[in-house]
Amino acid sequence: MDDVGFGHASSFGGVIETTTMDKLAADGLRFTNFHSTPLCSPTRASLLTGRNPHNAGVGAHAGTASGYPGYNARIPKSVGGIGQILNDQGYATYAVGKWDQLPMEHASVAGPFDYWPSGQGFDHFHGFLHFDANHFDPTLWDNHSPVLQPAERGEDYHLTTDLADRAIDYINQLNAVDPHKPFLLYWSTGAVHAPHHAPQSYIDKYTGRFDRGWHWARETILHNQIAAGIVPADAELPDWPTSVPIWDDLSDDQQRMAARQMEAFAGMLDHADDQFGRILSALEAIGELENTIVLVISDNGASAEGGLAGTYNEATLGGATWAENLKFFEQWGGPNTYPHYAVGWAAAGNTPFKYYKQSAFEGGHRVPMIISWKRRIRSTGGLRPQFHHVSDIVPTVLDLAAIGPPAMINGVEQAPMDGISFRYALEDATAPTKKDAQYFELWGNRGIWADGWKANIHLRPTPWNPYARPQVDSAEWTLYHVDTDFNERINLAASHQEKLEEMKALFQREAHRNQVYPLMPDSFAALAKKHGEWLRSRDYRFVYGADAVRIPLSLAPPLYSASFEAVAELELTASDQSAVLFSYGGDDGGFALYLKDGVPVFMYNERGLTRHVLRAAGKLREGPIAVSLKVNRDHQRADIRLQVDGETIAAGTFDSIAPGAVHETFDVGADYGSPVSEEYLPRTPAAEGLIKRLTVNISPSAS
Repeated sequence: MDDVGFGHASSFGGVIETTTMDKLAADGLRFTNFHSTPLCSPTRASLLTGRNPHNAGVGAHAGTASGYPGYNARIPKSVGGIGQILNDQGYATYAVGKWDQLPMEHASVAGPFDYWPSGQGFDHFHGFLHFDANHFDPTLWDNHSPVLQPAERGEDYHLTTDLADRAIDYINQLNAVDPHKPFLLYWSTGAVHAPHHAPQSYIDKYTGRFDRGWHWARETILHNQIAAGIVPADAELPDWPTSVPIWDDLSDDQQRMAARQMEAFAGMLDHADDQFGRILSALEAIGELENTIVLVISDNGASAEGGLAGTYNEATLGGATWAENLKFFEQWGGPNTYPHYAVGWAAAGNTPFKYYKQSAFEGGHRVPMIISWKRRIRSTGGLRPQFHHVSDIVPTVLDLAAIGPPAMINGVEQAPMDGISFRYALEDATAPTKKDAQYFELWGNRGIWADGWKANIHLRPTPWNPYARPQVDSAEWTLYHVDTDFNERINLAASHQEKLEEMKALFQREAHRNQVYPLMPDSFAALAKKHGEWLRSRDYRFVYGADAVRIPLSLAPPLYSASFEAVAELELTASDQSAVLFSYGGDDGGFALYLKDGVPVFMYNERGLTRHVLRAAGKLREGPIAVSLKVNRDHQRADIRLQVDGETIAAGTFDSIAPGAVHETFDVGADYGSPVSEEYLPRTPAAEGLIKRLTVNISPSAS
C-alpha cells in the first residue's frame, strides 16, 4: 500500500472499511510495531532486497539521485533481491503496479533495464515507473514496452482494477500451464498515493462520514485501537501540531471541502482493498490461498504533502487555497482533478503517532503490517508487538521458504542482509524482540531505535513546503523511552543526557555502516549539473520523427524551464486536418501544439486550473508547411509566437507558465497520457505522413 497511515485501515482501528484486510488479519497476524522508511523509493528498495535503503543505493527518492553510493538510485549487483533469489530457485516472479526505484533517465524504451523489474529478477512487469500515476489515464508499461491504449477507455476504467486484473491473469496463466510451480507476486498498488482517484460509487459511499472532522477521526481511531489491543489501554494522543488548523476554526465551506477530500481518499483505499480481495479470491479458486504467504504493508506513514488546505492538483506542492479547491468540489476524486487531502487528515491517519511521511518520528514510518499463511500460522487473529523493519521481510520469507540467502548471484558476491527473520515472532507472541538497532534517515530527518529507546532530530516539520530551508543549526535531538512511551510524547533529552549521547553515537556508527553520509547531499545541484551536461551533449537540439512517443519528461526537451523553438515540418493533405503535433504533460498541467480543423493552436494547461490558448486566425494551406512555436521566457512570464513558414500568425503573452506532473510524457504526433487539451482525443495518432519531423531548439541558458 502507498501512503497508508497506521490508523487508516479498519484492521488497525481506522474508520475506512477495509474488509479484505480485516479478514486477512483474522486469518493471520498483525504486527503493531512494524516500521518502513519514511518514503516510497527507499522502502521499496529495502523491502525487495532485505538491506537498509542506503546500502541498496536508494537512501532518498530515486528521482533525486545524486552520485553518492547511498543515494545514486542504482541497486548494486552485490545487493540481489527477492525477485532474483526466488527466480533462481525456480519461482515464477511477477511485479505489478508501482516500481519507482530506478534512475529516472532509465525510464524509457532505450533502457538500460538493469534497475527495471526485469533487471531485478522479475519475469514479467505490468505497471508504472514513477512515484504516482493518473488512475483514470495512466502511462503504463508491459515489460519493456509502453502500453499505447486505444483511443477510448471504458467509463469504468480504474488503474487499481487494471492491476488486479493483470495479477489474476498471471496467477491463472501459471496455474493452467504449471500448477505446481511456486510464484512470487509483488502487487504494488498506487493507492492511496495522490492523486486520490476513486470510482464515484466508492466516493459516494463515504458521503457525510467525515463531516465531524479530523479531531473526531483521531479520537475515534484511538478508541478503536485501544479496544482492539493495538495500542496500550492507557494510550494518549500526542499534542495536535501547532502548524495544522483546528477543525472548528475552519469555515463551513472549508469543512465541507475538507470532508470531501477524505471521502475521496477513503473511497480509494476501500476500492483498493476490494481489488486486493479479488486477487485473494483467485488464489482461493485454484486452491492455493491456504498455501500462500500473504504480506501487506504500507510504504510510509500518511502524507502531509497536500498542504494546509489540501490541493486539487498535487503539482501545486501544497500551495492550493481553499477557494481554488472549492472550484473542484463536485469533481473531487474524479478524472478532472489530481487531488491530495489536507494535512489534518494525515495527522489523523497516523493516529496515535505524531508527524507524517518524510519524518523519523513514528508517524513517518510506523505502519500497518499483516501476514497470513493459513497452512502454517496457527495463532490466527493475534497481535505481535516486536519491533521490526521492512528490511526484515526478505530474510523472513526466505526463512519460511527454507531458502538460505545466496552467497553469490550471477557471479557476484553478495553483501549480507541487514534485516533479520521474524519467524520467531510468528510462533511466540511473548518472545522478546530480536532486533538490535535500526536507524532512520531522509533528507536530514533522522532517528535511531535500540533496546526500547528512540532518538530523533527533525529538520523539516512542514513537508508540504519543499522550499523551506531546514534549520540545521537550531535543530535539537529528542529522546524517548518508547518501551513505556510508545508514541513519543515525553522528551527525555534534558533529563537523560548520557543516554542521548549514547544514542547519538549509535546513530553515527549505523550511519557510517549503512552509507548514510553525507547527510543531505545536494541532489538538486547534482541533477542540474547532469542536466546541463546532457543538454550540451545534444547541442541543445532535439530532432524527432512522427513515431517518437512516451518519452519520459526526464529525457524530453526541458520545455518547462527554458525558452525554446519547436518547428513541426508537415505535409498537409487536407485543409481541415486535426492532429496533435506534440504534447508535453497532461490534463493536470502541460503544453500542446496541435491542429484543430486545420487551425494551429498552442495550449498551456496551468495545473488543471486554467487553460491558456493561443490560436491562429485561419486554416493552414495544403502542401509542405512548417509550423513553429517560439516561447521566450522571462522567469514565469512568457512571450509566445506561432509562425508558419517564418511568418507570425498569432502572438501573445502568458503571465505564468510552469511544469506539469512528472508521470506524464512527451509525445510527437499524439498525446498518449491524459490529454493536455480537451479539443482533441488522447491516444489518437496523427494521420500517416502528416508529420515529417519535429525539431526543438532549447535556449542555452537552460543549462
